[in-house]
Amino acid sequence: MYYFVYHFQVFLLIMMRMNAMIIIAPFFSSDLIPFRIKALISFLITLVIFPMVAAKGYRLPGDMGGYLLMVLQEVSIGLFLGFLVSVIFAAFQLSGQYLSVQVGFGISEVLDPIGQVSVPLEGQFKNLIGLLVLLAMNGHHMMIQGVYRSYELAPIMSANKVFLGGLLKYLLYTFSGMFVVALKIALPVVAIVFLVEVSLGVLARVAPQMNIMMLGFPFKIAISYLVMLVIMPLIVKIMWVSLERVFAFIFKMLAHWPG
Repeated sequence: MYYFVYHFQVFLLIMMRMNAMIIIAPFFSSDLIPFRIKALISFLITLVIFPMVAAKGYRLPGDMGGYLLMVLQEVSIGLFLGFLVSVIFAAFQLSGQYLSVQVGFGISEVLDPIGQVSVPLEGQFKNLIGLLVLLAMNGHHMMIQGVYRSYELAPIMSANKVFLGGLLKYLLYTFSGMFVVALKIALPVVAIVFLVEVSLGVLARVAPQMNIMMLGFPFKIAISYLVMLVIMPLIVKIMWVSLERVFAFIFKMLAHWPG
């Protein structure tokens, strides 16, 4: 008990990093999980990590201002680790946005309970599939492991300006990968819908008396969902590989972090 009280400031710093990751990371950040459960998960994980971090030694500032800056540093690292995974889920939603615009579902939006934003129905559908893939590959365990690994290379009191300067570089890599993943998921269906649009345009020129707009709308919906049903294993595979690459990128980033 004396050991815990003596190192209580370190315990709070570790819990700040863990809490920041849980607030923004997919699955953990969902409003479907009560706030008390999130706080309990963060507390229990911190209890496991705390002895190993405190045993390595540390140096705390003597004033309150320095400790506040250290808290902000821990929060920024936790938010960054959770944000890297949430960007991939934004790619899943973006792929649904591509499809919704082509099919005509862009006007119908629903509230995403995970990201708390309005997204098209297709984006919500892809987001739920991505969440199931994340749980199937134990991605929620990997996120916790990533926070623990961050203490091996970004321990308390050692993150300097060079360390924090690497955030921007890794964010640029992640955002560029987001658009690539979204395009890979949406490209097959969008390409088929585009060909259907061209065919309907030719048909409208050949038979102008037909109401192509009224006939084409349900036809495009049926074709798009049929193609999506056929390529669903491919979509799941792309999501699985994308999440694997994101976690591999996080661990590689921690291993080669500047500073």
